[in-house]
Amino acid sequence: MKIWPKSLSARLLLTSLAWATFAIVATGFVLVSAFRQTVEARFDDTLGVYLAMLVAQLSEQDDDRYGGIPPDLGEPRFVLPLSGWYWMVVDTSTDEVMQTSESLAGDVIELPDNFERTVGFVPRQGYGQGPAGDRLRVVARRVAFADGKWVMVVVSGAASTIADDTASFTTRLALYLGSFAIILVAVTFIHWRISLRPLTVLGQQLEAVRQGRVQHVSTKFPTEIAPVADALNTLIDANHATLERARRHVGNLAHALKTPLSVLLNDAGTTGEPLARSVREQVHTMQRQVRYYLDRAQMAAQDRFIATTTDLGPVLDRLHRAMARLAEPRGIEVTLERPDGIQFAGEQQDLEEIVGNLVDNGMKWAASEVAIEVRPSDEALPGAAFKRSFAIEIADDGPGLSETERTEVISRGTRLDQTKPGSGLGLSIVAELVDLYGGRLELSRADQGGLKVIVVLPRT
Repeated sequence: MKIWPKSLSARLLLTSLAWATFAIVATGFVLVSAFRQTVEARFDDTLGVYLAMLVAQLSEQDDDRYGGIPPDLGEPRFVLPLSGWYWMVVDTSTDEVMQTSESLAGDVIELPDNFERTVGFVPRQGYGQGPAGDRLRVVARRVAFADGKWVMVVVSGAASTIADDTASFTTRLALYLGSFAIILVAVTFIHWRISLRPLTVLGQQLEAVRQGRVQHVSTKFPTEIAPVADALNTLIDANHATLERARRHVGNLAHALKTPLSVLLNDAGTTGEPLARSVREQVHTMQRQVRYYLDRAQMAAQDRFIATTTDLGPVLDRLHRAMARLAEPRGIEVTLERPDGIQFAGEQQDLEEIVGNLVDNGMKWAASEVAIEVRPSDEALPGAAFKRSFAIEIADDGPGLSETERTEVISRGTRLDQTKPGSGLGLSIVAELVDLYGGRLELSRADQGGLKVIVVLPRT
């Protein structure tokens, strides 16, 4: 299963967002942890001050140190019952609670499990639990007064103060980092749009070359892309050169064969001798074959050509006028219906060859009408360079063809009626041209009763 999208820009954006999200989340965790440690340290400092004050006051009470008036630390919360701020003195040898703050209300502080009674001289910090089940931050120190008894003095404060401060900081930090993330996403989007803009422009220029609007792509690209543009232009020039050479060779071959065939035909004369008649028949066959294979060579060369489009309207209008003049003496009406704005993705001469052959074929068999209709098509042409298409429909009111004849008539050189003029190559050439452009050719029965030919070709 493929996870990565095909779009390069989408890959860059997703990668950038993934790393940015990881960095922002990691930064948030680090900052929140550092802030909590800072708050704890500051809280411990406050508890340390109260611890020092408590030890000092206890050391001044020589007589009845733990049974007299509790020391006053100047903090009302140590007097307010269950306020979360407590202190107590514990005998380290017997674990007996010697004295507590009034806020404990006769209860004791539950010290952490790893908070041993033999705490060292240096104050130790940790978390305990108060009489109301509330979490406490505890600071304790082991001291010995004048009577020589070792006691542990414990001072605690409500840990909710640390949690509240940390939660408030986390909320503000999330807001700041969220705003930063939005800005970062916007900057990242703009960054990859600017960075990939040359590739987008190159793609647009290649499309313009395919459509025939320009002959080359621009070379004004960044250093990393300029070699690609140069290579594409070299390929386009080589393609043009190949086409021109193919056309030139086709023309040379046509001229080279034309004269010898004409000489043979002339030498055969018009006599009815068997040899002369055989020579004439074979020469005519050779001429048809030469025309056929020259057409195929020309089509093959054009099939490799890119950057060519043809405006359909002027070409069909010109063909319609010419065919209408030819058909008028025979009493045949040639009609044309077409929309404007259709661009054929191919050579003009190929379009003329396709339509000209089909209309000419229709005129040979029509009784009184040949109709030409052009319309945009929704059909996708998977074998074509351009996926959009248009359809040309040519119908006549002649005798038409059976299903078997429709298949046979596309075969090269097949003529179903020898009384009609022609070489029998017209529909075969049309079929090959349509196939070279990735189009579709369909023969069926027309509403007028004759043959209907539908040709679907690519358009830009």
